[in-house]
Amino acid sequence: MILWLIGMMGSGKTSAGKLAAERLNVGFSDTDAWVEERVGCSISRLWAAQGESAFRETEKEAIRRLADGNGLVATGGGAVLSGESRRVMAESGAVVWLEASPKTLAARLEDMADRPGLVANGPPEVFLEKTLERRRELYASAAAHRVSTDGRSIEQTAAEIEEIWRRL
Repeated sequence: MILWLIGMMGSGKTSAGKLAAERLNVGFSDTDAWVEERVGCSISRLWAAQGESAFRETEKEAIRRLADGNGLVATGGGAVLSGESRRVMAESGAVVWLEASPKTLAARLEDMADRPGLVANGPPEVFLEKTLERRRELYASAAAHRVSTDGRSIEQTAAEIEEIWRRL
């Protein structure tokens, strides 16, 4: 069984996902880490050198490969942009959308200037708001479960993820 974690950058997918997996004693994977290992460089460097499309293709491959596993998987914020990836996630497990407001996301990402698009596209909160608006419907349609992370600690978010896992 796989529990896929989707949502915007800064929503807590990796931090809360790792903690929940540890407490549940199940495996944890991160598609961004998979991509970086596969290409041998950071996502920012891949994005700058080869563009978003190269990153998205490798991200789709990560999702296809990880779909055969078990445990929790944190996806990149834009993983839902691919219809193929949404289908693979739905067919291989359950999908949880970790929701957060652009204000919350901007505060969490304050020290992460290496995120593609975050700095180059104006004030972070505005960029995040526009990006979320474009993806909101995809997140909603892909997710079987929703967890709001606004005003919540990593521990509280992890506890909700754990509860969803136990109900599956």
